[in-house]
Amino acid sequence: MDSPSLYERMGGRDGIRAITEKAVANHFNNPIISTRFANAHMSQKEMVASATEFFCTGLSGVETYEGKSMPDAHAGMNITAAELVAVLDDILDAMQSEGLGDLEQAEVLKILYDMKPEILGK
Repeated sequence: MDSPSLYERMGGRDGIRAITEKAVANHFNNPIISTRFANAHMSQKEMVASATEFFCTGLSGVETYEGKSMPDAHAGMNITAAELVAVLDDILDAMQSEGLGDLEQAEVLKILYDMKPEILGK
């Protein structure tokens, strides 16, 4: 018997959306990165929808994400390592608040951290 995928263990689209909503709200309240999010070209609602599609596509294999690539989305932003850590901390808090298990949290953080070269200093 196959074990459930990370997508399934996260609660599918509904679980991922709940985590994304909390994470984006955290970003808007995080003093390290809140200005970047407040001045973004997308509304908070649009960010949640885009991030939800991004993660659902990546974790489920069903291609619903139509947004920019990571390098294109972060081009010209010159994001620092401290800002990336702040984003990861916000996502970790969101996963914990939604009751996601330690293994799932670690898997998600590894996936996100592996995107570091596509995000930092772009």
